[in-house]
Amino acid sequence: MDSLVNNCCVCLNNLWPSNKLSEKDENKISLLNKLRSSVPEIDWIINYRICEPCTNLLTIVYNFRDTCLKSDNLRKEQALNQESKSKVKQEILKNENVLYLKEDNKNDQELNCNRVSDDGNNAIDSEEDDYKTDADFNIVEDTKKPVKRKRKFEFQCEKCTAKFSSSKHLVKHCVSEHGMTSKEVRPFVCTKCTSRFANSSNLLQHIKYHEAVRSNVCSYCGKGFITKTDLKIHEKQHLNMREYSCEICLKSFNTHKDLRSHKLVVHTDPELWKYLCPYCNKKFPIKSNYDGHMRRHTGEKNFECHLCYKKFTDKCVLQRHMRTHSNVREFRCSECDKEYKEKRVMQIHMAKIHGIGIGEIKLPTKERKYICHICPKAYYARNKLTRHLYTHSGEKPFFCSICNKKFNDKSYVKQHMKKTHNESQL
Repeated sequence: MDSLVNNCCVCLNNLWPSNKLSEKDENKISLLNKLRSSVPEIDWIINYRICEPCTNLLTIVYNFRDTCLKSDNLRKEQALNQESKSKVKQEILKNENVLYLKEDNKNDQELNCNRVSDDGNNAIDSEEDDYKTDADFNIVEDTKKPVKRKRKFEFQCEKCTAKFSSSKHLVKHCVSEHGMTSKEVRPFVCTKCTSRFANSSNLLQHIKYHEAVRSNVCSYCGKGFITKTDLKIHEKQHLNMREYSCEICLKSFNTHKDLRSHKLVVHTDPELWKYLCPYCNKKFPIKSNYDGHMRRHTGEKNFECHLCYKKFTDKCVLQRHMRTHSNVREFRCSECDKEYKEKRVMQIHMAKIHGIGIGEIKLPTKERKYICHICPKAYYARNKLTRHLYTHSGEKPFFCSICNKKFNDKSYVKQHMKKTHNESQL
């Protein structure tokens, strides 16, 4: 088996030049990701290599699969859009009165109102006709000219109990009675939450998030999104064209949202930041930062790792944690081919070792601020100090699952398992 390590991982031959699976195409998609996407049944490892003929064949398979998925997603999206539009209309009209115009065409009216009796005189319509209800007007005798119906919408003011038949009347009321601007008025209300919107199209987009159908799939990484807009914003990160420039410092960004966040964080006076923590009075420019900060106060941890069930306060922290469970190193130094799990770690390596991008990235400065209260030793990280304190207390919280031997450091357990029991993993 060892003789096949350097062979092509597909055809197992070494007759042609081969490529590393970490290599990426013009769309920045690695060969490893293409293999995992095309043939997910096999556990592809980044250390494998693939020959040129198999690389060409893989490209054809991957492109074919990608085309099929895009077409299928387009079909689903069209169907979902029709369904969502129908649902929005039902939600908007759920609690609204529907009035029907009792209008027939002139020919029908003449026939109904001027019926001629058998003796040639005009006769009055029967009592049954006189007592027709609104529901009876739904029955259309002349299929060529159906009964016209007019729907009356009801918009309720968010400041008081006043109701209106049109959004324009509601806006006029809010401006004159409550001193609101026309842009502040949001007539369309979501029936599933308290959100309000200025128009029905924004409400339609909002309801899609309640349905949470991620039918828009990124062609670069396979990640799904609820709306086309979210997908386009995400794909701009892959293209990295940086079309949005800050007029103050000329720094460029991939999306308008990133530019707006940059201006709020860097170029706005912190006193003007509108999100204030009620616990420590710290201000934040962006709501997502404020929400994450509040979870640290409350201890709320909504993001859980499905492998080790460890919980985290922020999604980005969970994503960083997930990399610890994987051996995939997608970021490679262009100078020495050293590979890393995180982009920032690679950038720090390139700045420190090769002097590339020193002005663009802030190099971390280490300080031994965790000092032992028993001896003069100091450490860079809190967990290192905790391990050190075990040597003073004699506590050994880590033990071997095979022979129950105890250790004061988890790394010692791994060494023991490997040397004594020939086990590479716990």
